[in-house]
Amino acid sequence: MTSFDDWMAGTPIRAPIPTSTYSIVALLAISAGFFTAGSFIIQGNKTPLFQQLKTAVLASLLLGFGAIFASNAAGLYL
Repeated sequence: MTSFDDWMAGTPIRAPIPTSTYSIVALLAISAGFFTAGSFIIQGNKTPLFQQLKTAVLASLLLGFGAIFASNAAGLYL
């Protein structure tokens, strides 16, 4: 069955993880995001710019996805 057949049949989209684990995923993502953001702050000027950019992007992605999962865990589906 193709995606188009699913679309035409009206098959609902399902979450890739169970909704009961949203709070755990949110906690892990936000914790890892704060840890990564802290390591970005500690790096300072002694590391190359590319390494700082990688750390900043990773921290922002983790904190962003953590916020989305926290909202979903609270019942606010974005």
